[in-house]
Amino acid sequence: MKRLFRITNQNRYVSTSRSSKGACWPRPDYGPMEVQRSVMMNGIKVAAAKPLGSQIAACTIMYQAGSRYEIDDQLGASHFIRAASSATGCGYTSFAKMRYLQQNGGSITCSSDRQNISFTLRCPPTVFSELKNYLLDVASRCCYHPWEIKDRKTLIREDLVRIHPEQRVIDLVQKACWTGQLSNSVFCEEGRIDEMTDNSLNCFARTHFKSSHCTVGSVGVPFEETLKLAEKIEYKREMPEQRQEKQSCPRGGFELFDLGRDSDTWIALAVPGCGTCDVPCLFKHAIIAAACGTGNMQAGQHGTDRTPQPPLGLMAGDDIFTEYKTFNLSYCETGIFGIVAKTRAATARKAAVSAAEFLAHVGDLNFKQIDVGKQRLTLHDEDCVKVSEGLALQLANNVQIDSAKNSMSVIDMLCPDEISCTAKMISSKCSQMAMAVVGDVDAVPHDAELGVK
Repeated sequence: MKRLFRITNQNRYVSTSRSSKGACWPRPDYGPMEVQRSVMMNGIKVAAAKPLGSQIAACTIMYQAGSRYEIDDQLGASHFIRAASSATGCGYTSFAKMRYLQQNGGSITCSSDRQNISFTLRCPPTVFSELKNYLLDVASRCCYHPWEIKDRKTLIREDLVRIHPEQRVIDLVQKACWTGQLSNSVFCEEGRIDEMTDNSLNCFARTHFKSSHCTVGSVGVPFEETLKLAEKIEYKREMPEQRQEKQSCPRGGFELFDLGRDSDTWIALAVPGCGTCDVPCLFKHAIIAAACGTGNMQAGQHGTDRTPQPPLGLMAGDDIFTEYKTFNLSYCETGIFGIVAKTRAATARKAAVSAAEFLAHVGDLNFKQIDVGKQRLTLHDEDCVKVSEGLALQLANNVQIDSAKNSMSVIDMLCPDEISCTAKMISSKCSQMAMAVVGDVDAVPHDAELGVK
């Protein structure tokens, strides 16, 4: 789950997890000790975390410009932008970026979902001032030359072939769950690849890569350096006009992708969940997902070396080829909550029915299981890229908790009765259940045959 935080009306302030009166600040228990924030006149929001003793820094430029904002001839634009993040910009060639970044121990990554697209620079703090211009060139000054877009089309086709089945089924179940723009895939469809042009990409970037939709988060970078970078994203001081957000409605559909007879099968079932605009409810959904089991208790070299998280992880019994886990995805105003199962074709029907029944009865979680979910959710890591992207996401959603320790306090304060009520509410939405299948589609019952609607 991504951490989120609320912004006040102050333009610049400092929040600390410990008293600032101490002569010597020890290392914080969890996450960064100090977070400085600012809101620029053109709408760009900035946050910089200052962990002590950081050896690697990260800075993220995030736009609210995910695939949900694609329309008409722009469908698939976010996938092309990810692929073109290494292309030539206004200031540097593709070769110059790759060579200089590698020489200085840095890297730039681009990731996107239905809500956001983010560009993150990871490098030693001592060379950030030299490498930040490369981040600006990738995030806000990419040219999308026709010859480079043509070269990227081969990469896009290869991406479609390399998509992991679990990633594909999660993408398809979101398409099945919604009507409207939230049904847009984060991948460009095969039929749209040849139709994508540089004009479509530049139009998408001009429309959605605006200062009012932009946030900047950093960790291990001085606040002044982060502000200087934010100022170069957009030189205009005027706030752009606010974008009209279009709502999507649940449809409870069915999507499939056939991998052939007797192939391994992935099944995803989901119901409407909670958006990032309601933080307490978002935490409740995350606790419920963790209480059901979101994966394995520890990572091993092989799937059979891992112990599943109960109760969902124990549904497979002695079948070592079947795995279940919950997922909780949130957009700005809504989200989805569901279960994904991976199994063989011979047991696909049983796995689908079991997952549907579990989702329909998720409201039966007891207080002990909810408490276990809280404990699982409080596990954390301090990866600088995740922290910087988390800060940018928090700014985009106008919420604030400066560290993992503060989020743990919020989790502890949530009443088990309220979490149980939220779980029962999730169960009551089974009439809106969406389903997606990747694998042997003939071995899986249709959503109408599951008997939960």
